[in-house]
Amino acid sequence: MRADMSRVDDDGLAPPALLGEAIGGPGAHRPFLRAIFIAGTAFFTLSPLVSMLAHPPAPPATALLLVGWAIFGAVLAVLFRGSPFRRPGAGRWVAAAAVAMTVIAVVVAAVFGTTEGIALFFYSGIAFARLGRERVAVGGVMAVGLAAFLSGIAASDWAAGLTVGVTVVTISLTLFALSALGRSSRDLQEARIELAELAVADERARIARDLHDTLGHSLSVIALKSELAERLVADDPERARAEILDVQRVARESLAAVRETVSGYRRPTLSVELAGARAALAAAGIEGRVEPGPDDLPPDVDAVLGWAVREGVTNVLRHSDATTARIRVIADGDLRTVEVEDDGRGAPLQPDAPSTRGGGTGLAGLRERASRLGGFVEAGPLPGQGFRLRVTVSMEGTA
Repeated sequence: MRADMSRVDDDGLAPPALLGEAIGGPGAHRPFLRAIFIAGTAFFTLSPLVSMLAHPPAPPATALLLVGWAIFGAVLAVLFRGSPFRRPGAGRWVAAAAVAMTVIAVVVAAVFGTTEGIALFFYSGIAFARLGRERVAVGGVMAVGLAAFLSGIAASDWAAGLTVGVTVVTISLTLFALSALGRSSRDLQEARIELAELAVADERARIARDLHDTLGHSLSVIALKSELAERLVADDPERARAEILDVQRVARESLAAVRETVSGYRRPTLSVELAGARAALAAAGIEGRVEPGPDDLPPDVDAVLGWAVREGVTNVLRHSDATTARIRVIADGDLRTVEVEDDGRGAPLQPDAPSTRGGGTGLAGLRERASRLGGFVEAGPLPGQGFRLRVTVSMEGTA
């Protein structure tokens, strides 16, 4: 697959593979975007520090301010360890560091009467804005803004304090909103990846289920007719030739069915499956009592009942050793039921065979199809001898 714009879906979003690379792959922290964040942060961190060192206040105030900048450096190390929009792993530590920087800024302004600590209010607001919990982040930002305003009052410059407080709150809440938006975007991308993976898994299950039901029946018929032709080739060559031609026909139809299944267009119909059941049972020497089905079924119901007939007849041919089989379509209010009964064995020769009798893939596929239409599947041996498969679906389930 080429790494170009052809890898973008029609809706303008990157396909799941690219989204996975963007979130968890090597490019998760895009170098260009990361460099912009680091450059901007370095400028707004070092510029006030250089200004303060050029005109340092009293030594105690300078020492406190240097401690404040050191704390902010440690906070930056934590924040830049991950994505600009990810929640920091050490949230409590970052919150404690933000409180410490706010206290230092207030002490420097109130006790020493210097404004060199204003930058620490912004650093504290930024640290709170990067916290994940909304209450803690917004509450911390508002507290820092209030502290900046009170520091201005303590320094007899309430207007400057108000300006700093409002600016701190505005910038910090803007950063908080951008971080929340970035997290939401990534969460949506991750959700899209998960949905895409579920869709792929569902499509694989559909193909496996349909191939099992399609090929299981067709291969059983091919094997049956081939054995019959082998027995007839010496005594009745014409009939053996007819059976071989029928094997070719079934093989071609199976190939077309496989193609339709893979492309998603395979929809068997009840009438076609009932006709095929009559022919298959007759070829196997089994007396087939096949009742006609209704013609006014919705497409989804018609398809599920068709699959039921196919699976039931396949199991009769492969496992039952029956002499008679009966197929009925029962209407009961809004319910439609296909019932396949035989007088053979009540269980397959091999209990682990993937059949309705063994509880394998066929039964699981029928249950999944029926459940989508508000229906259910019953399968089990009859009292004494024989086996019964009943698949019931609701006409209302197609709404």
